[in-house]
Amino acid sequence: MKRRSRVRAAFALAALVALVVAGGRAAGEIHQDGNVQVTVRGGISPRMLPRHTKVPVAVHLSGGVRTSDGSPLPRVNRLKLELGWRGRLNTRGLPVCPQVRLRALASGQAMSACGGSLVGEGVLHAKIFLPGQPSFNIKANLLAFNGRTKVGRRAVLIHPYTSDPPTAFVIPFVVHRSDGTFQTVLVTTIRRAVGTWPHVSRFRISVGRYFRHGGHRQSYLNASCPAPPGFTEGLGSFARAIYVFAGGGESEVESVRGCHTHGR
Repeated sequence: MKRRSRVRAAFALAALVALVVAGGRAAGEIHQDGNVQVTVRGGISPRMLPRHTKVPVAVHLSGGVRTSDGSPLPRVNRLKLELGWRGRLNTRGLPVCPQVRLRALASGQAMSACGGSLVGEGVLHAKIFLPGQPSFNIKANLLAFNGRTKVGRRAVLIHPYTSDPPTAFVIPFVVHRSDGTFQTVLVTTIRRAVGTWPHVSRFRISVGRYFRHGGHRQSYLNASCPAPPGFTEGLGSFARAIYVFAGGGESEVESVRGCHTHGR
């Protein structure tokens, strides 16, 4: 089986496990400001985790923007994803893809250029608005790579591509560490250079990756289940999304999820 096929199979199995364990649905929230509704949903597989020791996991995220009255979607200028999964992002020994290497590439070309840095896959739906023409919907495949921005900052590089019309670009989510509930923070500013794509309607992505470093098997994401002493289930904030729109509007939404542990 080819490398990319193995990665896809692993993501598909992880997503299936997450759905089965969660009873067929992921915890999620909807928040509305005026006529704009934003969502974020998330989960980890497996959900059964040690209490103290961090083990390999896959993270699944989805979200989107819609209007309750059917009016045109607002333009997203900035998106901040905060993860409260008490995990750790491990990139030591994982190949790094420079952002410039992915410019104007189809998905297959992006894999040829940076397949060793692949950490996730997903789908993006957007609505395109052109002057004097009816709006239309498009669907793009997403690839996520461990990378660096043009100025060398650590990032998750999101690469959307659609063949109809042929379009590809890179959205760099700069990685930050923070104290408090949400310790892993991903932030991107969507430049006007990407054209009409910022009218995002929804997205979903699964992130997780095994790799070898120093002769040992490593995982890109690792987490534990910090349930209170005496309890076998923990419940807490999993993810928070902050959407900033053109004109200065901002909407925030949070997702809560649970985990299970056998540990004491």
